[in-house]
Amino acid sequence: DWISSDVNIFRIKKDAIPPKHLVSYTLVVDPDHEKVLLFDHKKAKLMLPSGGHIEINEMPLIAAKRELKEELGLSLEIYSPDNKQTEAPFFVTVTQTVGISEPHTDVSLWYLFKEDATKSFNSDGDEYDKEFDDFHWLSFDEVLSTPIEKFDPHMHRLIRKIRKFKNMV
Repeated sequence: DWISSDVNIFRIKKDAIPPKHLVSYTLVVDPDHEKVLLFDHKKAKLMLPSGGHIEINEMPLIAAKRELKEELGLSLEIYSPDNKQTEAPFFVTVTQTVGISEPHTDVSLWYLFKEDATKSFNSDGDEYDKEFDDFHWLSFDEVLSTPIEKFDPHMHRLIRKIRKFKNMV
């Protein structure tokens, strides 16, 4: 209903205009080693995936790929734990932001991208140093055993969903 309404769903001015807007998260996953790549986000003060705000009239998957390239310098294949090749996000959340930015609501479309966690990671993204302090390859179990306050509030539920679909195949 929100997307089909007449309200603006795209952020037009930092941080909170409009106060509710679309975001594409780009979670890098190593399904073979059950690991995810998370970053120490400077503004949110949380470990988060890369990603960002969807530009006006930009398609969400295009935004996810753009953010992956801008922030990390990566072009990766989309990953679907349920083996369904689709452009739909794997996960959708609505979250009140925290940290040092002006409070607002992010409607986040989560896309998963596949990468090998044993490969060395050095960000070539132009935006990396502006957005993040450090990065961590964390196992699914490490994420689930860490207090949710360290992550996006939906991270545990997302990891359980990835694991559930991965184990069903």
